[in-house]
Amino acid sequence: MSQNYPNKPGSKGGGASKDAAEQIVTRAAMLRIAIAELMLNGYRLTADEIAKQLKESVLAIRPRVSELVRIGTLVKLSDRRKNVSGMTAHVLHHKDSLTAVDLPQPTPAKPRRRQCTRIRTPCSAGGGRHD
Repeated sequence: MSQNYPNKPGSKGGGASKDAAEQIVTRAAMLRIAIAELMLNGYRLTADEIAKQLKESVLAIRPRVSELVRIGTLVKLSDRRKNVSGMTAHVLHHKDSLTAVDLPQPTPAKPRRRQCTRIRTPCSAGGGRHD
């Protein structure tokens, strides 16, 4: 593992793994900041849940979470939850967030008016098509 890990992405060997670690340095720093800011809100989330909230790939977020745990920014709780894969993962919290906060419930999207297929105006004929 790189001597700079967890402050910089590392690799266990050379070659492609080392090249990838060097290329992601800037993005990794940005992702660590985004994760820390999200978790400062008091949320208790798994790495995969963090990825979902940030609309990022779990493959980008999991290593950043590991780095933040290693440097002490995020703390693992004893609670575990299932991921999409069916495996369980630790629930995490930010070291400075003392109170647990639930994620806000998603706001349902407003129903959209149906558009006519021939003329781009709101449709008054219930089916949405003029044939």
